[in-house]
Amino acid sequence: MKYTVEFPLEAVSTADDVEAIARAVDCLGYHALAFTEHPAPSKAWIDSPPGHPTFDMLASLAFCAAITERVRLMTFLVVLPYHRPFMVAKALATIDLLSRGRVTAVVGAGYLRAEFDALGVPFEERNTLLDEALAVLPEIWAGEPVSRSGMNFDASEIVSRPVPVQPGGPPLWIGGNGRRARDRAARSGGWSPLLIGSEAASRINTAAIAGVDGLVGDIREVRDLARELRGEDAEVVVQVLTPQARVMFADHSAAEHREYLAALADAGVDWFVVRVPGDDATSVIASLEYYATDLML
Repeated sequence: MKYTVEFPLEAVSTADDVEAIARAVDCLGYHALAFTEHPAPSKAWIDSPPGHPTFDMLASLAFCAAITERVRLMTFLVVLPYHRPFMVAKALATIDLLSRGRVTAVVGAGYLRAEFDALGVPFEERNTLLDEALAVLPEIWAGEPVSRSGMNFDASEIVSRPVPVQPGGPPLWIGGNGRRARDRAARSGGWSPLLIGSEAASRINTAAIAGVDGLVGDIREVRDLARELRGEDAEVVVQVLTPQARVMFADHSAAEHREYLAALADAGVDWFVVRVPGDDATSVIASLEYYATDLML
């Protein structure tokens, strides 16, 4: 199992805090540091779960690229419909180059209608915009002339260089639980679902996945479809966010959590998202140290 730390923005107030936490994640054996994207959330979202303060995701990852050495830098997730494809491709390619090839891009369609409205992006077209971006990003990252049109771009012999360090560009993993997300994941090679019940799923416009047992069949389906579409050697990396991401907030023993992680691994999960508690950088780092020492498999 590999471990992604979702950056605890509730605990951060200064650049020194970000630096201290990022360096701790880098040194303690975690595999990725992730930032979420909410450039213009509503007050209603901020004031109720799962709302929280937000940084600019791409700027934050660029900052962390400069102060870390080994941990991967993850968008979790970038809402591609918010961005013009050539602009987000350039930003991610730059961070990949400056981090020496450490970017992973988890991408999704988004769900906050008020945020789409604030950004001037048509909410009803989010899936079309996502699919267009997914189609053109690898072409842009190849560094060769691109001629393609979409809803929000019209490219004729457009070239983007330098190219990312990673051949083909940063891995593209698809966030979301529904049929469209699973189909995209089979094509892209990465899936990042949420283990949530029907009530929580309805709030973010996705499908529910009820526990580890409910995940097993979906993972098998995605990987079977990947082999059908991309050949027998096709792989799909799976990262999950589950209620036990906040294991240190809840009454679970270390042994119970490790058993849970083992069950996820048996189900086909490769990466687990961790959310650590703490009111300031010092307490967050203490939580990171505890998880790394006592809870990781």
